[in-house]
Amino acid sequence: MVTQVIMPKLAANVEEATIGQWFKQEGEPVVQGEPLFEAITDKAAVEVKAEGSGLLRRIVAREQSVVPVGNVIALIAEADEALPAVETPRPAAKAAAAVAAVKASFGARRIARDLGVDLARIVPARPDGRITEDDVQRAAATTERPTVLERIPLSPLKRAVSSHLARIAHSVVASSVALDVDFSAVEAALPRLCEQVGRPVLSRDVVLYTAARLLGQHRLLNACFTDEAIVVYQPVHIGLAFDIERDSTVLVPVVHDADRKPLGDLAREAATLAEHVRCHSLVLSEQVNATFTLADQSALGIDSFVPVLNDRQSALLAVSSVRRRPVVRGGSTTEAPVARLAVAFDHRVLNATAAASFLHAVRDALERFTPPAMV
Repeated sequence: MVTQVIMPKLAANVEEATIGQWFKQEGEPVVQGEPLFEAITDKAAVEVKAEGSGLLRRIVAREQSVVPVGNVIALIAEADEALPAVETPRPAAKAAAAVAAVKASFGARRIARDLGVDLARIVPARPDGRITEDDVQRAAATTERPTVLERIPLSPLKRAVSSHLARIAHSVVASSVALDVDFSAVEAALPRLCEQVGRPVLSRDVVLYTAARLLGQHRLLNACFTDEAIVVYQPVHIGLAFDIERDSTVLVPVVHDADRKPLGDLAREAATLAEHVRCHSLVLSEQVNATFTLADQSALGIDSFVPVLNDRQSALLAVSSVRRRPVVRGGSTTEAPVARLAVAFDHRVLNATAAASFLHAVRDALERFTPPAMV
């Protein structure tokens, strides 16, 4: 039986995705359940598994193609089976279409690409409006710019995430609040937690556990803005933002129902997700439906940062490095492990008072933290 491979709907608000790479070539055998291709959206790169077995008889959508959800992108069948007619998807390369609309010779386009010259800004010398190589050279000569050491091509994942961040930056009314938190109680509890859980437990896991249980009391931070209403989510699905070196970007796997899980389970799940990010082996179910994000950058040795909000979320909690700093206790000064926590939030959904209230609650819980009875 012929299996039509279609572009899956990777998230509720995603209508198209880019083919990052095919893991099989035409003519190679495919086994149901094994990774078949990489689909990239503005949120994540997902390895999509084959839904049938046979030979990969035809690849309809090649790598780097942008394909609408539901379109057929390949056919799996036995060697002697007749294949149905399938329309080749039309790539939705809007930027490329805009460049193509400019009248320019092939050589002019090549030189403009190499020199980083925007063809749309060039006034052509020819009366027919066609841009020549000389036009590009003149434009480059009159533009002061530093010497280019290297041009790093944008991977599909980098391009998708960059587009996603730019769209959020233009649509979200972003603001933030921050304060310092004494991690003495957390660090004192970690050895006992590690012993109880039977594996390493990090400060990040305690912050995750604490934030998850407080979001139910601060509902506007577990919400999002839409044109019709402010939508408050019922579940608490917390995304964990991880830097990835492969594309110098960020992936955000999700701990689902984080408010219902004991600390030990959260620590184990967070460690598993971190390993999947490092190995580039995240599956779709690990990347969808986040309602809030925790961005832990404590390993970077930085004192403060506020990352960009994620799509369809109203808030994000950022954790910087824990450092020993002077603190005042009982009228005297001593040293303690301190980290700066920040809440980035969408001002359309909540104000600074609501964000600060949540942040103070997180601080109070961490500074008074004691290991729960069941971890």
